[in-house]
Amino acid sequence: MPELPARPSREHLRKQAKRLARERKVALADAQHRLAKDYGFRAWPDLMRHVSHERGEIASPPSPLFAAIRAGDVEAVRGLLAAGINPRRGDGRETPLHAAARHGPAALVEALLEGGALEWETDRKGRTALEVARGSRARERSAIVALLDRTRIADPSFRRAVDAIHAGDGRTLALLLDAEPRLLRERIMGPDVYRRTTRRGYFTDPKLFWFVANNPTLIERMPRTMPDVAQVMIDRGVEQADLDYALELTMTSGAAQEQGLQLPLMTVLLRAGARPTPGAIAMAAAYRVLDPLRALIAAGHPMTAPIAAALGAEDELRTALSAANPAEVQTAFGLAVINGHREIARLTLDAGVDVDARLPVHTHMTALHQAAQDDDIGMIELLLDRGARLDQRDTLWDGTPLDWTLHFDRAKARAALENAARGERRPSCGR
Repeated sequence: MPELPARPSREHLRKQAKRLARERKVALADAQHRLAKDYGFRAWPDLMRHVSHERGEIASPPSPLFAAIRAGDVEAVRGLLAAGINPRRGDGRETPLHAAARHGPAALVEALLEGGALEWETDRKGRTALEVARGSRARERSAIVALLDRTRIADPSFRRAVDAIHAGDGRTLALLLDAEPRLLRERIMGPDVYRRTTRRGYFTDPKLFWFVANNPTLIERMPRTMPDVAQVMIDRGVEQADLDYALELTMTSGAAQEQGLQLPLMTVLLRAGARPTPGAIAMAAAYRVLDPLRALIAAGHPMTAPIAAALGAEDELRTALSAANPAEVQTAFGLAVINGHREIARLTLDAGVDVDARLPVHTHMTALHQAAQDDDIGMIELLLDRGARLDQRDTLWDGTPLDWTLHFDRAKARAALENAARGERRPSCGR
């Protein structure tokens, strides 16, 4: 990614955009958008605001939320959040949570988290709010870091047990569990704010057994003995709910998949009685992790409509639809769109699903958002033919499908949606 000079010039950037437009033979707005993305900004206006800030000029006034954060006014921030202000919308350089993490107080960070800010969002430099807090000089720096550090474990016994899991040391883990059986029953409690947030994340207040999946990724390399480590805990009595959730985490674990441990861990969990819940199946399919679904079918799990839709199994879906309830058909539609199976999506639409419903797992967005992000013109045409609305907004960043094409730089999808908005769509080639 190119770096801007210390005192960037708006005029130079405008000339750069014009030159890019001529070279690429694209519209000036497209060139400006591409240039802004190259410099790490969401859009051209964000780049221009940054230039004004860097040159010490007065740009557009900060948003009310940013102004309240910079003033350290916790009550004003709470009032704005209660009125519906989006705490996830940044200013092109950082999110409100980054600004609060840099200066504090801790109550400000807590208010934003409770209001739906996402601690994993990054700023223009790719840093999380936790990384910003750790490098800050805020008076309440330690308290802010404690709020944002989801990996912190205060209980020393739990810390030793997690370390043994991460090391693949089943012998040490067995000794710890035999000395303190509570470790398999109790939860590792994080900051209370994550239990009050409007968007409760996964892996909140985890149980010890959940760590076998390494999801979220807490260690770079998983030990090859992780299935044996899981068995050490299973032998000492793991609750059914923990078996089920660990299976879900394993089915969506990028680290376990990449390192060849996903299927061995699934085998241990299924043998112990773990149940692949509809939520686990939808979670894996929604993240396009399909090998676990194939493994379930090979192990005797029925071919449900959601699984068939995710795998693109058209004949199996036709059979499964006859036994599926409306919720399962709707889930099948969403998973077909996410995985780019146009004919499968058509089958589910023929079965009467809501084309504008929120997707499974990715519940902040609609099918048209997904197709726009994927630059999938065929899917966009199918959804528009079936009445998909252009004005639906996602619930995280308040963007329409067209907004998403701008953010993700999806030129074909952008043109298709702009034509649809003008009523200039070409006839669909689909049935």
